Amino acid sequence: MSDEASHTRFSPREVRSIIAGLMLALFLSSLDQTIVATALSAIATDLGGWELMPWVISAYLIATTVSTPIYGRLSDFYGRRPVLLVSISLFVLGAALSALANSMAMLIVTRIIQGLGGGGLRAISLAVVGDILPPRERGRVQGYLSSAFAVANISGPILGGFFVDALSWHWIFWINLPLGVAAFAATWFQLRRLPRPGRPAKIDWLGAVLIVLACTPVLIGITLVQRDGNWFSPGAWGCFALGGIGLVGLILQERAVSQPMLPLHLFRNDIFTTAICITSLASMVMMALVVLVPLYYQLVTGLSAQQSGARMIALTLGNVLGSYLAGQALTRTGRYRFLPLLGTSTAVIMCLLLAWLGLGRSVMQDAVVTLVLGLGFGCQFSPITATIQNAVDPREGGIAVASMMFFRLMAGAFGVALLSGLLLGQLPSDRHADPEAAWAAFRLVFLAAAGIAGLCLLAALRLREIPLRGR
Repeated sequence: MSDEASHTRFSPREVRSIIAGLMLALFLSSLDQTIVATALSAIATDLGGWELMPWVISAYLIATTVSTPIYGRLSDFYGRRPVLLVSISLFVLGAALSALANSMAMLIVTRIIQGLGGGGLRAISLAVVGDILPPRERGRVQGYLSSAFAVANISGPILGGFFVDALSWHWIFWINLPLGVAAFAATWFQLRRLPRPGRPAKIDWLGAVLIVLACTPVLIGITLVQRDGNWFSPGAWGCFALGGIGLVGLILQERAVSQPMLPLHLFRNDIFTTAICITSLASMVMMALVVLVPLYYQLVTGLSAQQSGARMIALTLGNVLGSYLAGQALTRTGRYRFLPLLGTSTAVIMCLLLAWLGLGRSVMQDAVVTLVLGLGFGCQFSPITATIQNAVDPREGGIAVASMMFFRLMAGAFGVALLSGLLLGQLPSDRHADPEAAWAAFRLVFLAAAGIAGLCLLAALRLREIPLRGR
């Protein structure tokens, strides 16, 4: 942002009002990922096209991921408020069109539109925090922002089930309209004092296109791997090859322009690069476990899908609590390096404990293990945002945070595909007939998760600490 932005002061009341609006935007983006999954079966039954059902989720995630860095850069050039308003508008438009879809193909297209809007909701919201609070004070609002994710993760399946049973699947999309209107109004009124950058912008649109061309094939390839459980699929590797070609083109383009869409000089900042590695590796483990632990409960312990989901609440609450406590520690001490060290160490220990003891012995044991695991993840994710914002030029705060979200999303998708493929390769053909064989397969998955968390710990050891700015 401009120098004017760095001198703008917001009163505590204004900060609370802005944070409330950002929480609504974050809730909007997070709710969609949980509420739609619950209704997929009803959607496929109504519209047909069961073979296309996974793409209802994948289309949204791919569009969200590839658009995230573009939104971040545009917000650096044009300001957070107008870009966030555009993002909310696209999200609501896509939701309305999704509710009106009369075929699976049409629903997938409208989900792409909704995802293009969703890409800006989370990244720009976090960037706004960087505009209204100095790095040292940002930790104290992390708990509030994390609570938006938690409420969405817990309420999404409940709301999805209610709408499908009591009304129709269309309402999982209609619910976004009043929430979107409220988020738009909050952004319109509460962010008016955020100044717009004073420098002229020369948009690198070719760079934006190359970001899409580099990332979309890779994400499609990851989706194919996850669906088939086969890393040697010719279709998947063809997608990876296309993504590699797009990546080479992107690097060449970004090195040649004066105002690149993805500034490569950020990666010469060792704090930025190390923090990206930490959050990416942590996301690989967390997203894979969020997907595979409920499957463990169903295949190994015989719990229902609803019971499995209920046992995941402790993980979500632990994540929120860890984020809140880490944020408070960040604000009180002015130091950040010890937090990802603590979080990654905890994740390694708990993944090893999962491989040793497993889950399903008792509700209390499961709650304690998953709660502590969530605490570990919260300690990693919460301080990384402030660490990155503190290490880069404030005028590039949008693209820095958006890059963090982009790599976190990409790594999460890769982690799910990697550990899902490992699991499917070890499971017997009749997955419900032999719980012992399923337990052995999951033990290998938990050990692999511990190995990835160990790499995350090594990255955290390399994180350099500099004083957090007080302005």
